[in-house]
Amino acid sequence: MRTERIAAVLLAAGTSSRFGEDDKLMADLRGKPVAAHTLETVASMAFAELVAVARPIALAPVIHRKLERRGYTILVNDKPEEGISASIVRAVEHVMPLRRVRGILICLADMPNIPPSHYNRVCLAAEDIRSVVASTDGFSSSPPAFIGRKHFPELLALKGDQGARALLSHGIQIETSGAVLHDIDTVEDLQSWRSVTPG
Repeated sequence: MRTERIAAVLLAAGTSSRFGEDDKLMADLRGKPVAAHTLETVASMAFAELVAVARPIALAPVIHRKLERRGYTILVNDKPEEGISASIVRAVEHVMPLRRVRGILICLADMPNIPPSHYNRVCLAAEDIRSVVASTDGFSSSPPAFIGRKHFPELLALKGDQGARALLSHGIQIETSGAVLHDIDTVEDLQSWRSVTPG
């Protein structure tokens, strides 16, 4: 499916609980915040809609500014402790009335090494509104992932921190390296990633 028929949903409302006191999305990675790598890559592509779910602006002012500058519609998750599902629900509620949108591409702000080519592979593997397409390192399913409009009611019922994992595990799997899909959870992750070349 062409990206022009898909809404990109960037999830950036996590509490960074495993990272310590600092906000991992604002940590420096190769000269800019971790989240900036992902939001800029996604914004450079021709999606029908750019949606980001973030923490309240008082808690993440820099990310809000960067998202606004790149044309994202910002939705606030003021209860990030409810897990990733709460962010997905907010995004789906926003996208559902947009009839031109045939599905969403879920992207995680703490996965900064994903190149546009992989996002495109996931989108192109989606055939219609029934499609579910996940990324995989050969072992488990993860975002970036396409979920067609037919599954929006199922997404609205999600709860907790598992997100759409069960749904993704039954979808088409687009394989790439674990280094590309690895997210940043801890300070140690970030330190090892500072030596990794994108894509």
